[in-house]
Amino acid sequence: MSNSKKIPQRADIDDQHKWNLADLYENDEAWETDYHQVLDLIKSASGFAGRLSESSRTMYECLHTRSELQIILSRLYQYSFLNKDLDNRVSKYQALNERAAALSAQAGAAFSFIEPELLAIDETKLRKMADQFPKTDEYDFYIKELIRSKEHIRSEEVEEVLALSSLVTRGPDAIFSMLDDADIKYPSVKDEDGNDIQLTKQRVVKLLDSADPRVRKDAHEAFYSVYRDHANTLGASLAASVNTDLFYIKTRRYDSCLASSLDGDNIPLDVYHSLIETTEKNLDGLHAYVELRKRLLKLDKIHSYDMFCPLFPNEDYEVSWGDAIRQTLEATAPLGAEYQKNLKAAFDSRWVDVWETEGKGGGAYNSHTYSEHPFVLMNYNNTVDNMFTLAHEMGHSMHSHLTNHTQPFPKSHYSIFVAEVASTLNEGLLLDYLLKKVTDDGQRLYLLNRAIDNAVGTFFNQILYGHFELDIHTEVEKGGALSPDLMTKLWRDLTQKYYGPGITVDDLTPLKWSRIPHFYHSFYVYQYATSFAASQAILSKFLGGDDALIEKYLTMLRAGASDYPIELLKICGIDMSTPAPIEAMLKLFAEQVAEVDRLTK
Repeated sequence: MSNSKKIPQRADIDDQHKWNLADLYENDEAWETDYHQVLDLIKSASGFAGRLSESSRTMYECLHTRSELQIILSRLYQYSFLNKDLDNRVSKYQALNERAAALSAQAGAAFSFIEPELLAIDETKLRKMADQFPKTDEYDFYIKELIRSKEHIRSEEVEEVLALSSLVTRGPDAIFSMLDDADIKYPSVKDEDGNDIQLTKQRVVKLLDSADPRVRKDAHEAFYSVYRDHANTLGASLAASVNTDLFYIKTRRYDSCLASSLDGDNIPLDVYHSLIETTEKNLDGLHAYVELRKRLLKLDKIHSYDMFCPLFPNEDYEVSWGDAIRQTLEATAPLGAEYQKNLKAAFDSRWVDVWETEGKGGGAYNSHTYSEHPFVLMNYNNTVDNMFTLAHEMGHSMHSHLTNHTQPFPKSHYSIFVAEVASTLNEGLLLDYLLKKVTDDGQRLYLLNRAIDNAVGTFFNQILYGHFELDIHTEVEKGGALSPDLMTKLWRDLTQKYYGPGITVDDLTPLKWSRIPHFYHSFYVYQYATSFAASQAILSKFLGGDDALIEKYLTMLRAGASDYPIELLKICGIDMSTPAPIEAMLKLFAEQVAEVDRLTK
């Protein structure tokens, strides 16, 4: 399938490889029924307003009603979004998705009185009332968090306006998604055999893996030329997103966009700054890897598009969908029988939408609600990298499943800070499983190269992205304005800094800022790097003989959002408030690069 010249249509795919969205709603009519149920729950909000201090029972019933509403809202949104993402050209589900988003804003506005009203109660009295709830372990962390964030909760009137504002402030992300997933059309390029291949987001990845420098260059230039042609629109969209962040920090009375983003998980600012500073002081390993690639690929100049292809292409191999499932199951066996049972059920019950089709959202993700099982989107293309992507996304899926079956709804929304530990640890287990199976140095070098490239993408690149995010937000916070030229220059400078003097930065590479959806969710990507470092530390301890660590790790996954993410990681003995895990990751990377260098000399 991955080699077909035409992009498959949805009707070409077997049902077993498609999501069964009937698990959410049997049909659109059932969706409408829940939609109207939410409208009724929204109307009930007025019956609680002004009464929360009356009794613990009234307070609990109000919070419980909002939770019930949020559970249904999440299911409404997921059904409409997943249907939309299966073919972004279909306007029907675009409309349903917009209706779900508008309903969410309406619900937020209706219940926006809760936080200001609760904070008007004396703190001691509030804690005492919460201790009298029918279930004292349901909203306890919420009350703790509410008190901690008191200075950023505004009046009831302002909170209502902020809730309604989401209808407008979601605009930049929605516009980017429509342009990037539905409207942009990519040209065709010739593959190694001279065949015309119509580019897609998935196909360009495979072409950049090519051993032929001409194919890599042509794919890169054809792909990014499209973004160059839309740079003004994409620049305006991203600038609007940053201005949205600025609006919220001023309204919420934060000192910076970074402080606002980190405060939700109670992450100290030093964690973010230390991640960047510690890494940028230790880029020698990455610079050495650029030179190693240049030597092994026998290039006079090495460009950014030469940083993806395997260094040992003769050792490369395709992995069928069935083999990817089998090896993911075998690799994660150390996580125990319960984990394995749930993972197998996911594959058997159509939790995964497997193949790329025209109009389908790109990349891969895990989407979950509290009331139903998770759904995983793939655009599987029979590569080793996609097998690792599958292991990654199923890590998220199992994290969601374990949390939802352990925690009450108010404690189910775990942080990305721990979520990416669940995904990247699965990748680490898969790598260890594959390395133990190899019988020759060639395969070992191939897998080591893959591990190094994964670290470049998941660790170094995400920190580079995080630095870029900090720069563009700081520019706006100090009164400046963003333009495509400024963002392109910032990206060029950071690329040269991170990859060192050995890299040749062409004119199109600095446009990469224009196609990264994560930038529409501010200060999100740095957590890939912190989580990757944490997961490698956990994996290192386990592989070093600490068998008891696995149960601690599963305890962390089941904990969901019952504590702050930095505290949850301490269950596994990992303290991300120190630079130690980052320094260990940088040391491991440099050692892996040096090993490949020695073996190839």
